Amino acid sequence: MIIDIHVHPFYKEHRILEEMKRAGVDRAVLLAVDADPMDVEKLEIKNRLRARHIEYSSMDFWGFKSLTIEDQIKRFFQDLIAYYPDLKSSNQEIADLVRKNPDKFIGFGSVNPNKDECYVEAKLQEINDFGLKGIKMLPTLQMFNPSENKNFEKICEYCEKNKKVILYHTGCDPGPWENPAISEDANPKYLTEVLERYSPKIILAHVGSYSAWKPGIWFEEALELGKKFDNVYFDTAAVSSFIFSEKILNRIRETIGLDRLLFGSDYPVVWGSDMKCEVDFIKSCKYLTDEEKRKILGLNAMELLT
Repeated sequence: MIIDIHVHPFYKEHRILEEMKRAGVDRAVLLAVDADPMDVEKLEIKNRLRARHIEYSSMDFWGFKSLTIEDQIKRFFQDLIAYYPDLKSSNQEIADLVRKNPDKFIGFGSVNPNKDECYVEAKLQEINDFGLKGIKMLPTLQMFNPSENKNFEKICEYCEKNKKVILYHTGCDPGPWENPAISEDANPKYLTEVLERYSPKIILAHVGSYSAWKPGIWFEEALELGKKFDNVYFDTAAVSSFIFSEKILNRIRETIGLDRLLFGSDYPVVWGSDMKCEVDFIKSCKYLTDEEKRKILGLNAMELLT
């Protein structure tokens, strides 16, 4: 059994199913994204990101150097939709895909924590009504800090109570978020306070390590969180070449072990890769035993999701 814990439904469903078959993936977790680029105009968010943007203002991470940080973020969302015209990101769209393919797809919803309390409660009810298994959160694209956002606490409380899994982005992100200062909120260390109060199952996507500029950027912070909380898991999405080296695997083994490491492809957004490439990367890794490969590729996720 191979389970891909991290798939974006940016292509039509038949294309995703074809890629799953080609890769030998049995189940795929499809992720909603509830993000609003206009949130960057909220005064608190705008001031925070402007101040951080100055730190790396001399570097051009995405070809947008001449734009303000607000316009960079708006441009990123525009380009994303233009590049993936079949993109599906709402809770309803994810639920529809799962309903049509219940033996292949598992659905995770999403909630924008920058909206008001009524909005957040409505989205949580929506996730419950649709029977979605978890919630995708991105402190980068959703522009929030988990240690300061009360709605994120509400989401964690809901997930703990209702046994939903949080898949939480850590590390940098494409576009303006390749700037580490702009992605600072996605440093795993900011989850410590809320996880001391609530105990949802939470997957740190990318093991805190995604960064085109500095791979492994917050890897140690991710491990520290995993050492402190046994409800913290990790996925390999977009960081296979970093994670599956002898040195890094040994570091994971000696700190948290491999029972909480889950396969994720990040399909289709990893340049030069696809679901099959990511599966083959793990299968061919000479630093993993056959049993470790089986756990990472599916057994760990099966235990978490059932």
